[in-house]
Amino acid sequence: MDAQKMGIQRELVTVGIQCIKDHPLSLSDIRAFRNKMIPNGNDPKCFVACLFKKIGVMDNMGMISPAKAKENAKKVFKGSEEHQKNVDEIMEKCSAVNQQKTNDGKKGCDRAKLAFGCFTENAPKYGFDFDF
Repeated sequence: MDAQKMGIQRELVTVGIQCIKDHPLSLSDIRAFRNKMIPNGNDPKCFVACLFKKIGVMDNMGMISPAKAKENAKKVFKGSEEHQKNVDEIMEKCSAVNQQKTNDGKKGCDRAKLAFGCFTENAPKYGFDFDF
């Protein structure tokens, strides 16, 4: 799992660097993310939406996409049925945020904030505890 965790973190950093150009984060924003909290403001939640879209958790319509996440999990967790199953379960659970009304449509920033909350709350239950 350590090699996989490092690979995932490396991917998140690479994608994060791309997203931070369009959605700058302050040092306090980064500290909040490290504490698994999403900071207030537009840039932090739009940064998360950018990240989710680039890693396939969110589609271009700003909706959480369990099918795409499942596809990506197969590549990331090759040979680990348990991790793939856990990704499926957490995605199904957190895709419930798709039913909630948001104000920014396809941008997905509001929905990304809701999903981030769901993922961070539920990740430990499914054996995922990533540091940002």
